[in-house]
Amino acid sequence: MRIVALLMLAACGAPDTTLTNGSGDNEAVNGDGRLTVDKTEIVVADIVVGFSKSESFTVTSVGTSNLRIYEIRLVANPDEVFYFDDVEDIELAPEQTASYSVVADLDVAEPSEGQLRLRTSDPDNANLIIPLAAWPEGYVPPDDTGDTGGDTGTP
Repeated sequence: MRIVALLMLAACGAPDTTLTNGSGDNEAVNGDGRLTVDKTEIVVADIVVGFSKSESFTVTSVGTSNLRIYEIRLVANPDEVFYFDDVEDIELAPEQTASYSVVADLDVAEPSEGQLRLRTSDPDNANLIIPLAAWPEGYVPPDDTGDTGGDTGTP
């Protein structure tokens, strides 16, 4: 019996390790569409606690062939602050755009972070992660100057 099982496994061949689009149809992620996103980070600022607020972003097809968007979804949302209606299987012709909104709802007056992932046919951005931030009303983010407070240059 073990020999039969081994023969059946050998007949199946090597497993398919191709990245798929996640819609269950095992279509390989390939192509040469190109994309740009108008924001490198999506910040939903000045949120009144207990209320929701949204921020939009736009994806543009900038290649010479169609861009496939296999999926856009939240992949990090530890405080369950962000809401986004998942997007699947969109095709954009060159120079075509699509706009989407991320909604944030804060229960406390504390900032929160998350991530949105775009899976596309762009070979340079097949899995593009966009950081998300939700800031309560009046919140001032820390100044990130890169200064570590070291040498001041005076003897």
